Amino acid sequence: MFAESPFTTQEEIDLQFDLQNHCWDEGPYIETFLTHSARVRESYECIEDILVGSRDEERIDIFPATQAGAPIIVFIHGGWWRIGTRKWFTFCVQGFLDRGYAVVASDYTLCPAVGIPDISNASRLAIRWAYDHAEKLRGDRDKIFVTGHSAGGQQAGMMAVTDWSGKYALPTNVIKGSIPMSGLFDLRPFKKSWLQPKLQLNGDTVLSESPLFQIPDIAPPILVTLGGTESVEFHRQSLVFLEAWRSKGHRAEYYDAPGLDHNTSVISLMNKDSDLSVKVNDFIQSCI
Repeated sequence: MFAESPFTTQEEIDLQFDLQNHCWDEGPYIETFLTHSARVRESYECIEDILVGSRDEERIDIFPATQAGAPIIVFIHGGWWRIGTRKWFTFCVQGFLDRGYAVVASDYTLCPAVGIPDISNASRLAIRWAYDHAEKLRGDRDKIFVTGHSAGGQQAGMMAVTDWSGKYALPTNVIKGSIPMSGLFDLRPFKKSWLQPKLQLNGDTVLSESPLFQIPDIAPPILVTLGGTESVEFHRQSLVFLEAWRSKGHRAEYYDAPGLDHNTSVISLMNKDSDLSVKVNDFIQSCI
């Protein structure tokens, strides 16, 4: 078992994952997200609100590639598993679209209406849809990548450790690469955080939904990224996960984006020529 976070009290843990410091509850950021996201949906070919699961929120918006055979990016939004929808975060996929990729923007029911295992299942359904309907995306089912930010980064990690050939009857290597951004890979601290009443983590789910404890013998390459000014715990979790992945003999890369924080890092995905976008694109191309 990996060592637990050095932050052990709720006060210490909440400071590391503080909403105000990360700007998630600040109106200007949300308004910016919504404005840019609406513009992306209007400016690019977009098919909205495809139901992939049994819950009404388990829907995807898809952005077909401009040419057939493109890599497919499945993007999973963040929001601490409890706020937001794919509609808030459409802006994140603009850089991928400008490079000609096909994109699936995934969504899920929020906590506490469901638990994190249900969210992981919704993300897997989005990937299965992308594989089954690659032609509709003008994409290549053999070039599926998954990325996500914050809680979506945890989801990108969970998708990389999924046994796809079991319950989902997909190729073991259906995911060719995973890019968790500002991800949470060890959920144990959250049992003592302000989020626990919403997440309702128990002894089983805190381990089963922590990608750190689920790394299989066969796994895709990963690129772990985060903003350089993010908290100590975000950095600790990313580095521990990186080393755990490598210790299993898997390929893992790391990018600590200089000067960027929890929000500005993901905002930089809008620009295909930003340092982060270039790093992500180079990783994807190296996996194809």
